[in-house]
Amino acid sequence: MTSEKILDAALDVFSEHGFDGATTREIAARAGVNLGLIKYYFGTKEKLWRAMVDRVHASLNARVQEMAAAELDDRARVEQMIREVVRFCAKTPAFIRVMNDECKRRGPRMRWIVDRHGKPMFAMLQAVLDQARKRKLVPDVEPLHLYYMFIGAIGMIFSQAPECKRLTGVDPTKDNATIEAHANAVIALFLR
Repeated sequence: MTSEKILDAALDVFSEHGFDGATTREIAARAGVNLGLIKYYFGTKEKLWRAMVDRVHASLNARVQEMAAAELDDRARVEQMIREVVRFCAKTPAFIRVMNDECKRRGPRMRWIVDRHGKPMFAMLQAVLDQARKRKLVPDVEPLHLYYMFIGAIGMIFSQAPECKRLTGVDPTKDNATIEAHANAVIALFLR
C-alpha cells in the first residue's frame, strides 16, 4: 500500500536527519512515489511525522498491552515484556533514534509524543513494575528511575547499532542470537 511505503520511508528519513533536516522530497524518493502523494495521504510534513509515530507506537503498545494482560505470574510477565520490547527495538532501531532525537528537546513534538504516547505507556509499565517491586522481582528503585534504566538498557544497543557493528563486527539489529542474548542480559540485570 502506498501510504505504508511512505510511512516506512518517513521513519528512515526522520531517523537519519531529524524532523528539521528531513524533506518530503527525500521521503517520496525513498518510498518510490510521487511527492504529491505525501500531501494527498498526509497533508503536511508534521502530519506525516505524527502518523509515522502513531503507527510505530501502535505496534509497540499492542505488544506491551498483550504482555501486561497475559495470564502469567509477575516474574514471567516482566520477563516476557522485556523480551518483546527488546525484539521490537531490534526490529525498529530507526524509531528509537527518532524518539531519542525528539524527546531530548523541549518543543511541540516532544510534548505531543509524551502526552499522546509516553504518559499512557509509563502508566501501564509503572503498574507492572510496581507489582514486580512489591514482589521483590526487580530492584527497589522508584518507577521513574527504573523506567529510564529499562529504556536505556533495552534500546541503546539498537539505537547505536552502527557503532556496535564497528566495535564488534555484529549488527545487533540483524543477528537473532545477539537480540536474544541482549534480552537475556537485560533480564539478568533487572530480574531477581
